[in-house]
Amino acid sequence: MNSFRLVAPRELRIEPGTFRRLVELVQSEGYHQPILITGGRSVRGREEWGIVTDSFLARGLPFLEFTVRGEPGPDLVNDTVREIVTDAPQSDVVVAVGGGSAIDAAKAVAAGVATVTSAGSAAAGGAAARTFDITHYLEGVGTVGPSGDTLPVIAFPTTAGTGTEATMNAVISRVGPGGFKKSLRHPGFVPRMAVIDTDLHENCPVEVTRASGLDAITQLLEPYLSTKANPVTDALAILGLSRVGKAFPRLLAGDDEPELRSEMALAAYLSGVCLSNAGLGVIHGFASPLGALRDIPHGVVCGMLLAPVLRRTLDGTYIAPRGDAGERLDDISRALGAGGSAEALVDLVADWAAPLGRLGDYGFTREDLREVVAGTGLKNYPVAIDPEELNEILGEVL
Repeated sequence: MNSFRLVAPRELRIEPGTFRRLVELVQSEGYHQPILITGGRSVRGREEWGIVTDSFLARGLPFLEFTVRGEPGPDLVNDTVREIVTDAPQSDVVVAVGGGSAIDAAKAVAAGVATVTSAGSAAAGGAAARTFDITHYLEGVGTVGPSGDTLPVIAFPTTAGTGTEATMNAVISRVGPGGFKKSLRHPGFVPRMAVIDTDLHENCPVEVTRASGLDAITQLLEPYLSTKANPVTDALAILGLSRVGKAFPRLLAGDDEPELRSEMALAAYLSGVCLSNAGLGVIHGFASPLGALRDIPHGVVCGMLLAPVLRRTLDGTYIAPRGDAGERLDDISRALGAGGSAEALVDLVADWAAPLGRLGDYGFTREDLREVVAGTGLKNYPVAIDPEELNEILGEVL
């Protein structure tokens, strides 16, 4: 057996109603001045939000709150870091509540605040805040390796998709010509605690459930096929995929039972653990340049590309010492309830993804494809594939 390490949050809680009791959770963990970072729609319209903020005020516990709309960019992170260092330098924990974008933003902000305040004195911290720029620390963009310093993060996902509540990276984007979609990455950035509160997942729109779920599927499937996979990630990937197979079709059909939401949320969490430890594949290789060029949800990209990439995987030459590609895809097919056939697996995910539309619906043109291919990395994909084949895959979903 090859050597490997496993990175995951120190604690996972699956407890409905936990967010309502956030003040008790924060205080029980020894924190006194939280920063609350939420998504734009997922929490603030719910009664839980008023309960939480009222409870903090009633106990005289100071807090700052921020909203993230869309995928976080450098300006949002930089501005938030400066405001926290200026207005609440004693903040000691970041609570993230929302989808992947909100949690990614929270992780980047937590790291940024710790980086700035490590300057020492308040005056030095203020000066550091004025010049702080998260892009200096991003893979493939910046030139400075992050130290891993961070405020602790408690993550409450409200969608079952990205698994960022369990990962060591935060994805930061600048969309448009010359844009990027890159990670701030360090094992120290794994959240201190991930909390699955299914009350927060209730009534999630079916289109969000679909895109998020296909993201989670991709992040379980790619590590299982990865050249960096290990026995633990293999087991967790199949466990997560089996949960998806039981819950996802029913959720897409309109069944919104808490148990189904819990199964999908656990699968998404496991996908985060798997990708942190075994890496991802060419679908995520495509996702970065696609998301940098146009405003397209990450889960939509994953869903659109799943079937074309799986067909290529089944037909290609498996270059990694991981066994036969068909056997691995058969395992995935059985876990998802597709009957154990790789061909049936391709048909199943294509059916699930069909309502997502096509790349052209988001403004992509055939002229964009070469630029996207040029920025696509194979990551830990186990099949040899050349740029022309990458272009053909994108053409299938254009």
